[in-house]
Amino acid sequence: MSALILHIIFHFLLSLLAGVIVWKLFNHPLLSVLSAIIGGVFVDFDHFFDYFIAFGLKFNLSYFINGYQFLKTDKLYLLFHGWEYVVILLILALVLKNRTSRTARTIWLGLALGLLFHLIADVNLNKIPASTYFISYRAVNNFDLKKLVTPEHWERHLILKKDLPYIN
Repeated sequence: MSALILHIIFHFLLSLLAGVIVWKLFNHPLLSVLSAIIGGVFVDFDHFFDYFIAFGLKFNLSYFINGYQFLKTDKLYLLFHGWEYVVILLILALVLKNRTSRTARTIWLGLALGLLFHLIADVNLNKIPASTYFISYRAVNNFDLKKLVTPEHWERHLILKKDLPYIN
């Protein structure tokens, strides 16, 4: 089984856990699980944005799965991966609880916990600093991969980039 499939399965299982937690709080089983899966799995659709910036509309599944878009651009956009979203969604779910419906709070908390679990997993699995998952931090650093990852990660990136000159 490929590393990408295992990665997606792991995010899916974490999202199910987040959904169960929200379900126990709000007693909306389907809505809780669906919103957590959207927050914890479908957040990865932003990888397509990075891919299409790098390669345009021609799609190569192998390039996408191997993350060659990062090798080509040396940028890390990932616009849906952001701690800021977790904070905003938690504020909506918890702080505005007297002004919003239980259904809305279920959705917001499901999205927040799904995304929170996703980001925690990504920080640990990808061995990238937690600060990199702030959109504001990436923007201040012009989404420049070298400024966003560890020196070891950058060195591996350069080696891969040198070994795959046809992606440039």
